Formats: sequence, structure tokens, C-alpha cells
Amino acid sequence: MQRYEIAIIGSGPAGYVGAIKAAREGFPTAVIEKGDFGGVCLNTGCIPTKALVASAKQLRNVRRAADFGIDLKGSVSAIFQKLYERMNHVVDIERKGLVKLVENSGTEIIKGQASFVDDNVLKISGADGEKTINAKNIIIATGSNPKSLPFLPFDGEKVVSSNDLLSLESLPESMIIIGGGYIGCEFASIFSALGTKITIIEALPSLLMNVDEDIVKVLTREFKKEGVEVKADSQIVGAKVADKVTVTLADGTDISADVCLVSVGRRPLTEGLAMEGIGLPVLPDGAIKVNERMMTDIPGVFAVGDVVGNPMLAYVASAECKVAVGNALGNRLLMDYTVIPIGIFTYPEIGSVGVTERQARSAGVDVKTGTVLLRSLGISHASGDIVGMAKLVADSVSDMIIGVHIIGERATDLVHEAAVAMYQGMTASAFGNVLHTHPTFSEIVSEAAHAVNGTAIFSGKQAA
Repeated sequence: MQRYEIAIIGSGPAGYVGAIKAAREGFPTAVIEKGDFGGVCLNTGCIPTKALVASAKQLRNVRRAADFGIDLKGSVSAIFQKLYERMNHVVDIERKGLVKLVENSGTEIIKGQASFVDDNVLKISGADGEKTINAKNIIIATGSNPKSLPFLPFDGEKVVSSNDLLSLESLPESMIIIGGGYIGCEFASIFSALGTKITIIEALPSLLMNVDEDIVKVLTREFKKEGVEVKADSQIVGAKVADKVTVTLADGTDISADVCLVSVGRRPLTEGLAMEGIGLPVLPDGAIKVNERMMTDIPGVFAVGDVVGNPMLAYVASAECKVAVGNALGNRLLMDYTVIPIGIFTYPEIGSVGVTERQARSAGVDVKTGTVLLRSLGISHASGDIVGMAKLVADSVSDMIIGVHIIGERATDLVHEAAVAMYQGMTASAFGNVLHTHPTFSEIVSEAAHAVNGTAIFSGKQAA
């Protein structure tokens, strides 16, 4: 029986990062993967969707070429099959590179379904039969799957998950998106650019309920400009699948479309692990219970990433697995969730870190805010990207930054500057005094910091 210091079940951003870390420190390490290497992020999440986001962005830019003094002859349209070919090519390149990186670290990649025999023994069932391995420490990093709706089960053709949407054979003329969270809004931006008529149905009062309301107002307005219809605070009371998918809302409205994307969250994936055999319980939401060291109730068994529940983010999963590996090798590390930036790749894109103004006030924190519009920057007009804003939330007493929220061009990158400032405990005054190159988009976070204390040069009081 092959023996390892660490065996990781799952090869996503948690698994491969943890494996590389352990193997490079000289410990016998294995990664077990039953599907395509790289997990959800590489194969059906982060990478393929951002490849489509890039295609949609290029299409939008070509359509406004005349605004930049460029005369394009003829019509402009997307070749749907070519977009998907590029997406798959990007994924294939990334997967091959990742496999090579992991193998070069000294990690052994084992193909198959892993299940527990006991606390330190795994049975692996694959195309070549079954085998067992022994590992002093086992890390569960099996990820998550899209949640379905009981009245609209996935069929892969008419009612689809986010996974299914990446293998469409043709561009649908119309699409219903049930769920106005990150995934639903990103796909709305992608497919609306390609020409699909989008209707988003959200049961909650607005899209992206955990995002600052001023940011959501801008996104909702831009969706309307793009022809995306948003039906928030809407309950679905009936559904029918035929040539089209038809859903009935509580107010009696029927909405029909060629395809319906169900995007109502994700559920931790633990099926097939046989965890009951070692007495490892699953919480009501399907997640595995862990402590701050990513340890389960079973000594030597850890769990990381989506399988432990929210926040289900690739980079959080990577950080969690680094903590798990460190503790498996004898350290006493704690996972730090205090500053987690979020990027949402809509059009326009969103970057957010910390609490929103509403969340802060609901918690009884006396806050002050500073808002600056993207159109107030010289670079926004030079580049033709004037839509958006930045909003900084600070504690009124200490001036400490407790939240930064950005919508507009490069927001998913700009938010990390704010994340570093928050991680270092900077005040709004100190952050505003950091020099920023002119003209750049990064000036907006500096100006928002100045705006908190009334020292901004550019006014942010007009509508975004």
C-alpha cells in the first residue's frame, strides 16, 4: 500500500495549491481527482467564464469603435462556436500547465473516486480498477455543485446549470436567469452582449443583496440600458418546460424563454466519500464542520474550500488549504477571514471589500462615507469608460476604513488596493495621502478616501 504524508481529495484551487506547498517542502503528497484536473474553477467556473467575459468585452469595444475615430466596414457579430472554441482552448492550456506544475512539484496525481476506508486509508476507484492508499493526513477539497430547484430540475438543454451553459451548441435567443447573485449577473452580462434577451428573476428585493446598494443601483441601470430585464422581489409559483421554458410569477405574469439558467447557489459536494464510515458528520447545508485550523472532528482529517461552506471563492479555498497543510505538518495556523475582496465580472464590473454602509449602520457602527464618480477622472474620458463610482466607508470615530465598493472599468483589480489598506489598518486620511499616478483609474480610490473627510478635489455628489 502506497503511503503519503498528505493526500488531498480534489484538484481545484484548494487541492493543487495545498499539494504544491506540501510537496515542495519535501513531504510525500498525492492529489486524487475523479474528473478533469483543476476542479470547478478551471473547468466550469473562473477560467471559462472569464474567457467569455473577455470575448463579450471585445465585442462591446468593437461596436463602439466609431467613438474612438475608427471606421469599421460591415456588420459586427459574434460567432458563437468560435467564442466557445476559444474558451475551451484557454481552459485546455491552463489545465496542461497546471498538471505539469503539480507534477514538477513532486506530487503524485491519482485518477479516480476516493472514499474513506478508515481515518487514514482511502479506496480509489478508477478506470484501472481499485487500489488503497494510506495517508497520515487527509484533506477533503471536493468543491461544490450548482443547486437545483425541485420544480425545475436540470435537464441540460432547456433548464440548465452554470456548468451546462458552458457547453451550449448554439446561442439562445432568450434566457430566463433565476437568481440575481454573482453567477447569474455575470452570465446576464455575457449573453446580453451576444444578443440574447435576458430576464433575471430574483426573489430578494434587489440583485446582489450583499453588495452596497449604491453600486447595485448603477448595475441595475446599466442592465436596463443593455436590455436586461430585472424582476426583483418576485416569487415563482409555477413552471412548465416544453418548446420553451415558462415560469409564472406570484403576480400572475408568465415569462417564457428558450433556456432557463437556474443560479440559486451551490451545495458542498461530499457524495461518494463514505464519510459516515469514519463518523464524519455533514451539517444541514451539506458542509463539513471545521475549526479555524481547518480541522474536522476526526484527527488528521481536514476540509477546505467550497465543501466547508461560504465563502465559496477559489482564492479563499487556496488560502484554507495552505492553512490545512501547515497544520498537518505540525504548525498551528489559523485561517484569517477578516479581509476578503470580491470581484464580480459583470458589465460594468464590481470590486468590493469589507462591509457596506447598510451593514455597518445595521450593526450600530457610526460611519462616514465618501463617493467619487468615475466620470470625474481624466482617464475615464480618455479611455471612453465613464460609467461607475467608488464608495469608501469609514468608522466616524477612528477614521478606519471598513469597506470599499467600486463599480466600473478595472474595479475587480482596483479593489485589491483597498484590501491591502484595510489589512494594514489604514485610516481614510492616510489612504488618501498615498500618491497615485495621473491619469489612472486607481485615482478613484484615493479620491474616495479624501471624500470621506471632505477633502476630495472632485465632487461625487451628482448621480453616478
